Amino acid sequence: MSAKQSLLKAALILAIVFSLMILHTGMSSAKSITLKVSHQFAAGDVRDQMGRVFGDMVTEKTKGEIKFRHYPAQSLFKAREQWDAMRKGALDMSTFPLDYASGKVPQLSITLMPCAVTTVKQGLSWRNKPIGKKVDAILGQHGVRNLVWAWFDGGVGSKIAAGKKFEYMLKEAGASITSMPSSETYHALSTGVIDTMLTSSASFVSYKLYEVLKYINAPRDYSIWYMSENLCISEKTWSRLTEDQQKIFMETAEWMHENWIEKNFKTLVDKLIESYTKAGVEIHYMTQAEFNEWLEFAKKTSWQDYAKNVDGGQELLDLALDAMK
Repeated sequence: MSAKQSLLKAALILAIVFSLMILHTGMSSAKSITLKVSHQFAAGDVRDQMGRVFGDMVTEKTKGEIKFRHYPAQSLFKAREQWDAMRKGALDMSTFPLDYASGKVPQLSITLMPCAVTTVKQGLSWRNKPIGKKVDAILGQHGVRNLVWAWFDGGVGSKIAAGKKFEYMLKEAGASITSMPSSETYHALSTGVIDTMLTSSASFVSYKLYEVLKYINAPRDYSIWYMSENLCISEKTWSRLTEDQQKIFMETAEWMHENWIEKNFKTLVDKLIESYTKAGVEIHYMTQAEFNEWLEFAKKTSWQDYAKNVDGGQELLDLALDAMK
């Protein structure tokens, strides 16, 4: 073989190898994606942990094909902006209080309906009941998919920042209402915009509200406030995943439901009581008689308003009450 032929052969081999390297790199980058996860809660809050535990498990199960970048404390999107960001595909995932979208999707007020859920365990049971399937369908119709159900109990104050149907009930009871995300309440309390507030046990602690509150109604035995703050994914992002990847997401979500959520949430009220006792905040524990009074009042106010003024409200309310049985 002449020197010229040898040179051409070597050049051809190098070209083939180079092409295979480019093809392999292209295939690898096509398979590997990084999803953005946003929420309003402080880093280290149990809701932040929920997203990270879920993400770490998916990354491990997909052998690094799917990774997650977390943006706590509204560092990517403001609390209420996350809904539209997921719908449009600008945000991949969020730990999102579903009632925050009730201004645009009124049906979602069912996920913060006074006295309609009485324990975290009962709320988690929604995922396997008609009410949960109905909420999932509503989310899907608006471009968001539910992954992990997460319910939180909350405390009660006198002049309260709360969800839409809580606002209606408390206005009827004579309260003056200011509505805002829980991430804004410390500043609002400090500056006198609100006197007291209503939020989850987790937020009462992670936002250090014991520094500005003097009284709290802690949900140790009874609470009229349970809120669904779920790990959700944009349907646009979901459609980019392969069937195998989607299967891993759902298997991981089910593992979270069975092994992680209740285990890590049931201690939140204990942490609240410990933090507020140490801070010298006066604590009241709601009695069954007090709960029953609020329940009867909720039936006449927020439940009635929801059933009358929200499209499909009566059906959703009936399904929620069936889930209590």
